Amino acid sequence: MAIGRKECPCTNVTGTFASLSDRHCDLPSGENGIRLTLGGSCVPFSYGSSQCLLHDLLYDPRCNVDDADEGIIEAYCVRPFCYVDVATCKRESYERVYRSSYFPFESEVDIFYSYSTCNSSADDWLAVEEDIVGSRALGGISIDANVPYYVLPMMYKRDPSSGEIISAPDSEYYDDNIPYEGVYINYVKMIEEISKGDIQNITLTHRSKVSSRVHPGSSFTAAVQDIKDGLVDLSIGPFWITGQRLKMASFTLPLVYDKTFLVIPRPGTNDTYNDQIKKVLAPLSGGLWGILFAIILVAALLSVWFSDRSESTMNQNDRRMGLQRNIPKKKRRKIAYARLALDSFLQKGSFFFSAGVDQDENASLPNKLLLFGFGFFILIAVSAYVANLAAFLTLSTTESVNTMNGAVAAGMTICAHPALKAELEVAWPDAKFYFNEQAMDFAGMLEDLDAGKCRVMAVGYEDTSMDTAYLEKLCERDLVYTDSLVVEVPIAFPIRANLAAGFSYWMYQGERLGVLLQTAKDEFPQETTCNIYFSQGDSETSDYAKISVKNMFLPIMFFVACTVLAVILQIIHLIQVKRGVGSLVGRRSTLTLVTDSRGTNRKTSWSKRRSWLEKNDSDSKEDEEENFNDDGLQQIISTRSIMTGILPSEIDLESKEEEDFIDDELHQRINSTKSITKGSLQLDVEPRPRTVTFNDDS
Repeated sequence: MAIGRKECPCTNVTGTFASLSDRHCDLPSGENGIRLTLGGSCVPFSYGSSQCLLHDLLYDPRCNVDDADEGIIEAYCVRPFCYVDVATCKRESYERVYRSSYFPFESEVDIFYSYSTCNSSADDWLAVEEDIVGSRALGGISIDANVPYYVLPMMYKRDPSSGEIISAPDSEYYDDNIPYEGVYINYVKMIEEISKGDIQNITLTHRSKVSSRVHPGSSFTAAVQDIKDGLVDLSIGPFWITGQRLKMASFTLPLVYDKTFLVIPRPGTNDTYNDQIKKVLAPLSGGLWGILFAIILVAALLSVWFSDRSESTMNQNDRRMGLQRNIPKKKRRKIAYARLALDSFLQKGSFFFSAGVDQDENASLPNKLLLFGFGFFILIAVSAYVANLAAFLTLSTTESVNTMNGAVAAGMTICAHPALKAELEVAWPDAKFYFNEQAMDFAGMLEDLDAGKCRVMAVGYEDTSMDTAYLEKLCERDLVYTDSLVVEVPIAFPIRANLAAGFSYWMYQGERLGVLLQTAKDEFPQETTCNIYFSQGDSETSDYAKISVKNMFLPIMFFVACTVLAVILQIIHLIQVKRGVGSLVGRRSTLTLVTDSRGTNRKTSWSKRRSWLEKNDSDSKEDEEENFNDDGLQQIISTRSIMTGILPSEIDLESKEEEDFIDDELHQRINSTKSITKGSLQLDVEPRPRTVTFNDDS
């Protein structure tokens, strides 16, 4: 006879079974036995004791071959086992030992069994144990539960006479003879059924009247107060798990996670002329527009400075002509420079808007360097602007704030449920919420909205998404749910602490068996007369990001670098001119490419000198006009041709034709003045006020 392994021997539990009088039953032989499960078979007191046997095959009706489907019995029926001394097995052996699930922990009947001590396996039994034994998680108790309020179609009553659904509680709410109906009512009934007697029944009742005085702002929090006061065991409905409620009661496993969304007036589409104007400016941020105009202004002012050769040219030629002591100090005309600055600003603006710059071969090196950096900035800025412009011009904008961030930024007052006050203030510390402690749930929030106490609402979707009466009120006010999440809170049943684990167990088992809250919801399809949902996809306002200063960092820095370098070169040029030293930074036409052995600057070709003279005759008409009267004769003398200091001894001739041209050219210039000598200039005329005309290059 097998009595198990020596280190984990079988033990006799006959006396223990015989002492459990509340489970006694009569065997077919007339002897007393014990019923291991509720409604299960009756087995002798010797079941599982003292030796390794096929106890289930001998006594379990499920293992009866005659009663089995198609003559096939469960595999556990042919697995030997016995009850064992748990203390010895834990101390001396490595055998797997299990506590018998026929007896819950609160029964204080501790009996343990082992299959491995009988050279068998417990796997087959463990696979069907829960189905056969069931659970005694709650011990077959009856539960009293209250219903906090009517939320269609979650929980409600019908009028006893007409059978119509009652949407708002009245005197019938306190009449327990009128049954409750709805999604959550059906769900708890299904939980009761799958418990197989572990929950004997759930009796539904109303919350106490006094609890509404303690918590006037929320009928649900008032219902939880009844659990704390010991009036009921459970509350049924979509209860948020909040810090305030956790102080009053425990909660079951979460049923769902309720998302509170922003509810706003339905946005309209803006299509005014003002909106279309804004679209043109929309591709660039406001800061970038400011920097853009600042860059154009800087480029314009520096261009005027770099092109101003009046002082440097006069100083250089005055030395060569020996007239420094005879010419009075010149003063700059501020209004003329202001006009030049305006012209230059408009010119640079035209460059920007036309996406290009004007090429002036005779511009100074600093000016060319400035325009080089300005041109690169134009390339990137205009390309980026044009790339975004088409998208913004076809953008459909809305006239309302449709996100929680937008509502907070706009300083809007948001009506919210007082039960979520702590959670909302933590999630949105900068938001301006309005909590009406005297209002009754979401219906009261609508009244506050109508009274102008807020402009938008934060509404729990789980509580209201199936309430057709509430949804119709939203339609009447043309309100819509957005997909902007305000806060997410788990929903569960508040329950007495000692029942929370057991009830949660059956909720968990229900999920495995397909008993879900959604299954109960599917029995109550809802329809509304309007579309109460508004998605951010319907509003394209935030689909496109504006080009910011950060995006334009490279072209801005490139322009700044070119500008700084151009300013440095211009300063060097001015210093060299004042010192009478030849400068390589000025206009290209003043560059000296060859020097003789004495260091005298000479041109390499008279053809270039001739081109220069012809150009200066044209430039002098645009830059300066000096009027002199001598014996009734008015002559126009070009200051540039005088200040060039061209004398026959300084000209390097390359051909006879060039020499003849020079003689004729110089003869005409000398005759136009009264006396020109090498190193000095004498004018026998009385000077009149001069009229000077500037162009962009002066």
